[in-house]
This record gives sequence, C-alpha cells and structure tokens, in this order.
Amino acid sequence: MLTPRLSRPVALLLLVSIGFTGVRVSAARSVGSTNDAADIPASASALTDGGPVFISRPETQTAYVGGTVSLTAVASGDPAPTYQWRKGGEPIPGKTSSTLTLSPVQLSDAGVYTCIAYNAGGMAESAAATLTVEPAPVGPFSRILNASVRTTLDTAQTLIVGYTLSSGPKPVLMRAVGPGLARYDVPNFMRDPKITLFRGNTWVAENDTWGGTPDLISTFVRLGAFALVNSSLDAALLSTVSGGHTVQVFGPAGNVLVELYDAGDGLTPRLTNLSARNRVGTGADILIVGLVIDGTAPKSLLVRAVGPGLSAFGVTGVLADPKVGVFTSTQTRIAENDTWDPGLAATFAAAGAFPLPAASKDSALVLSLAPGSYTLQVSGADGGTGEALVELYELAP
Repeated sequence: MLTPRLSRPVALLLLVSIGFTGVRVSAARSVGSTNDAADIPASASALTDGGPVFISRPETQTAYVGGTVSLTAVASGDPAPTYQWRKGGEPIPGKTSSTLTLSPVQLSDAGVYTCIAYNAGGMAESAAATLTVEPAPVGPFSRILNASVRTTLDTAQTLIVGYTLSSGPKPVLMRAVGPGLARYDVPNFMRDPKITLFRGNTWVAENDTWGGTPDLISTFVRLGAFALVNSSLDAALLSTVSGGHTVQVFGPAGNVLVELYDAGDGLTPRLTNLSARNRVGTGADILIVGLVIDGTAPKSLLVRAVGPGLSAFGVTGVLADPKVGVFTSTQTRIAENDTWDPGLAATFAAAGAFPLPAASKDSALVLSLAPGSYTLQVSGADGGTGEALVELYELAP
C-alpha cells in the first residue's frame, strides 16, 4: 500500500485553516524504540477477570519497498495491557505499542505478524496479519489519497459531496464528523450527523452512528484518520465502490467535517474527481476542501469554484463572484483565481467538466501539486454569499 509520510492529517488542516487553533494532538508512545523485547511474565497465560481481550485486529496488507506501513491491534483489559509484536512467532525488539510501524519498508519485512497483549489477568494473542512487500513502482507516481470538506449546515441543509473512482472497484472510507470535532475546540459542531451514499439516484448505504466497531477502528488507524469516541454520534461507512458516487450529509445545524479516504492498495483504481456543493458564507463559514497528494511526483489538477455557472442547472441564490485559493499545510497561499480564463475551455472538456458560460465570474485554475497536504478555500471575491460548487479533477500527465 502506498502510504503518505505526512506530518499531520488533512482534516486537522481544515480546522486550523479556519481559525480553530486550539488543536490538541496526543502522541502515542513511539514504536521506533530501540529497547529490547518486552519481558512477558511467565504467569500471564490463563485469562482471568480483567485479562486482555482484542477488540481490533491487524489487517493483512501489501506495502512497497521504501514506503511506510502500520499494523494495529487494540486490546481491552484492566489494568491496561502491555503489547509485544511478533514476526513469525518471534518477538520484535522495541515494538511494544498497539501500532507497529515499519518505515522504510524492506523486502525482509514480509511475513506473518501477531501482537501479544498481557497484564496481571493473563495474556492474549491477536489474529495473524500477513504483510506482502513488493518492489516500488517504476518511475514517478502520485494519487489523491484523502479529501475532506468542512462547512457549516443549517438544519434544513444537506451537504452533497461527489467523487469518482476510476478503473475499477476499491474500498473507500467515508466519515461525517460532528461530535468528534469537540476535541479540537470547534464550536457549534453538528450533534448527530447522518451520511448516505448514492450511485446516481440509487441508495447504496447509510450510517447514523458509527458504533465503535473494531473493523472501523483499525481502518481509522491504518489510514491515519483521527480517532472517534466509540459511543459518539459521528457517522462512518466503509464501502467498496466503482465509478461516480455522491455522499449526502445532514443533521442538526452546526459545523461538520466530511472525509473520504482511499482505503485500498495501489494506484489503480484511484480517486480522480471530487466535488462539494453548499452555501458559502463569510469568515469561518466559507467552503473549505482538504486534500492529500500521495506519491513521488507532482499531480496535475484542475480546480474550479462555480457560482454563476450553476444557474443553468436551476440552482438559485448562487455565489455571484466566487474566488478559490490553494494553500499549503503551513497556510501559505500558492495559487488563487477570481475569474476563469476562457483558454481553459479545452481543459474542461478533456477532464469531463461541464462548460462554463462565456465571461462568467466563475473561477478555475490548473496547477501541479507536489505530494503533501493542501486546502482549497472558496469565498466571495466581493464578500458575497451564496450557493457554490467546488470541483477537483485529475488531469492526464
């Protein structure tokens, strides 16, 4: 699996970019310690009350040489269990956290991994996970790994996020986070978001409360998604999809974060298009999209912010003069557009984007983004408000 080596999840960039600076990130104990393998007590064999029980198991994965891969196994118990990872049945020195991270991955890392959890109540061993290691892809590569949309919804509003997964089926993790934003000091978060997945007009799946299921927990950890409280009313779906889909999110009024993660292996299939439509306000209520580019080469993208162009589709109350800005993880603006260049019409057609009216005040730009984390921020160039669509298209090299 191609895993990004990035310093912070893109979702956190969205929170910082709109002024919520009270982000608190707690670091787990390092898994890269050089300590010897943990001494597992000989008496810790038969389970008693409070003994460790695995609630999340490591997943079988494929990694590329030179990349990064993480295996996670979480156990409950009282007192909290201590961990020891094993490869081929042998303890791995220093790997005594619930997450085993290998970086850079080597061919010799291939094998079968298990995790031992132990405390005064006994010892338990996780299910086995097989790690397959393949040579790194030849030549430069890149993909859209993760995208997030942060906005504010009224009770009657629905946030619509569209995406396209090209070249076949692949698992995608989708989350609608409201209560989970409280830990980052986001005010007025949506108390109970609901997420529904459609293909065209056909219902595919939905979730109201994610429920703390072990499979979702391990997926969150593997993909670098921030943790959610097991009993929270946040929503999450893990579905294998192909082609174009839309995610609709609604609930009580408040701030909500919608996330999409490429949860599969390799470069094909991959996310090639993302769009989000909602009302654009001012200040912290502008429309913001977070983006992670993974790989070793820049990714060419078409970015559009459409307001007047929506009128042709019967949309009323549009944002009259949208502006789109592109920012790095340090909030450095690297590109901006207020009114699109008619010379981009051919690029729109090649990407499959609908045409824009001549001389409209919609915005568009083409740029090449190096691997890393970015935000796209859509606002009214004249301070106006209204309905807008932000779009992102992968362009052919």
